[in-house]
Amino acid sequence: MSYTHLLKPSKTSQEQFSSRVVYTLAAVALAATIALTILSWMKLCSQSCAEGHQYRLYGFKFEEVGLFVFPTMLFFHLLSPWFRILATATGWMLCAALGAELVFIYAQKYMIGSWCPVCLSIAAALVSASAAYFYEYCNRFEESFEHEDKGQIMHHVYKGLSGIIILVAGFLFAFGGIGKYHPLQAAENEIKEKLAFGKLNSPVEVYVFTDWACPGCRKLEPMLEAAAPEIMKQARLIFVDNPVHPETLNYSPYNLSFMIYNKTKYMKLRSALTDLSEDTKTPTDEQVAALAKRLGASYKQLSYAEIALASKYFNYLVEKLEVEGTPTVVVVSKAQKKGKKLAGTSEITEAAILKAIQAYSK
Repeated sequence: MSYTHLLKPSKTSQEQFSSRVVYTLAAVALAATIALTILSWMKLCSQSCAEGHQYRLYGFKFEEVGLFVFPTMLFFHLLSPWFRILATATGWMLCAALGAELVFIYAQKYMIGSWCPVCLSIAAALVSASAAYFYEYCNRFEESFEHEDKGQIMHHVYKGLSGIIILVAGFLFAFGGIGKYHPLQAAENEIKEKLAFGKLNSPVEVYVFTDWACPGCRKLEPMLEAAAPEIMKQARLIFVDNPVHPETLNYSPYNLSFMIYNKTKYMKLRSALTDLSEDTKTPTDEQVAALAKRLGASYKQLSYAEIALASKYFNYLVEKLEVEGTPTVVVVSKAQKKGKKLAGTSEITEAAILKAIQAYSK
């Protein structure tokens, strides 16, 4: 599939005109896919499109994928008369896109349950561009037969088979990555990432369960503050509020805010909050703001949604890791699906935590 012959004078005027028409048709069709994708991205489509916007391809919006793929194809196509390899690349990209479009059409019919006119128009434009390339491919294939050029015949057979394989690959790729986007799940995942400290991609996770009114937890705070830097070098560290005492609920919003927005000074802020918890069960925004200011930080109030999501996550961890009291530290190997639980001030030491991390890191 190449338009390099447009530059060759050996073609008849009729053949050159036909090739130019096919070339132009493909360019217009690819330009249409870009315009329609922008239309979809701006959500200037019908109500039947709304449900389709809830779906993603490997976490990306369809429009984001389209605005990367379609301009690339158009750019390659426009340069294809001068660079033969770009014509082949465009043809293969069209094959992959067609395979993916089959999945998207299937999803509209059986998963979404409604047809999106814009999405169907994008599919039609892709089919038009593909038809233009296929027409040109057939012409070139026919020429190789007329000239009995076995090398060119095998070359076109290879390109045809490759196109079929790539179409199937595009279908399988899209089929494996399409799924409905759940805003609540995405928000939960986001809050999980915001609460984590240390080596975020580590195969080992360390969960520290404490309660703001727990005497044992307060006793451990100096050790945790000293050990935290070394733990963070080797593992993913998460501090979990486990409200054994009801007054802990008064401190959790402030603690969450510091974890999310003041990570570099969190351990000092945590220590200051611990001191404050010994003086009052019901801290005020003014007290916490003044505490943060003394340490060169600032307090930012969280939304109710953020607090609710974090609390839900903490409750999930308490249940999943079967934490029965505070203080408790659980070191977990994500790969081995194993964990080491340290409970109480006698078991929770810096040496014990680091030993568990090193054991699971292996």
